[in-house]
Amino acid sequence: MLLAQISTLRFPPAQLNAAQFREVFNRLSAMETFNYQTTGEGVEMATPLKEGGEMIKIGLGKEAVQVSFDPTSTSAEFAAEQLVAIVKEVAAVLPVPVFVHSTHVIRKILPLKGATDARQFMLSEVVQIPAGRIEGWKRPFASVGMRFIFPPLQMNELSAHDLKVESFMQDPSKLFIENTANYLTPLPAGQWDTLKANLADANRFLDEYSIALVRGAPPAQP
Repeated sequence: MLLAQISTLRFPPAQLNAAQFREVFNRLSAMETFNYQTTGEGVEMATPLKEGGEMIKIGLGKEAVQVSFDPTSTSAEFAAEQLVAIVKEVAAVLPVPVFVHSTHVIRKILPLKGATDARQFMLSEVVQIPAGRIEGWKRPFASVGMRFIFPPLQMNELSAHDLKVESFMQDPSKLFIENTANYLTPLPAGQWDTLKANLADANRFLDEYSIALVRGAPPAQP
């Protein structure tokens, strides 16, 4: 289940002005209802809070655009389509010929079988810490987690990943998983299939590696 998708696309510093920001806002307002406010050298646009706290937030400055679906109950595929639609409108107004670097933070929850406590699962099945090593702890803990950093690797695109797996504090029968995926190959404006492919790669990496950790099955090879 997708919890959040936060995408940051950086571009070479551009001399942007209030009229351009307003034009982006007007174009995006044809898609969704957004509130608008200035933030230093940029602007922030956000949809009104929906039930469950869902919202879309867009931060636009002179070097980057950030689009956050946080939290969200949409599918990863739908969130990717929404991101592409928003970035298209931004690129149609601003003089941004290329995005030099992009980061996608993908957050999901992963249910465990039965009523397993995710904290105990992490301690006994994944990390395998002997009970004696923590039995003297006087203060209870709310969550247990691990972090894996994967350095840049050239496959189809140059990318790096930062994977987190931890117990979900709101529901001890689930795991919280997060991938911060960095794509280091420039993305020319208009190559939206590549943007969608990067998002699909970030989701696939998160799913395959976290499930492999939980279930003991090796991730599929690219």
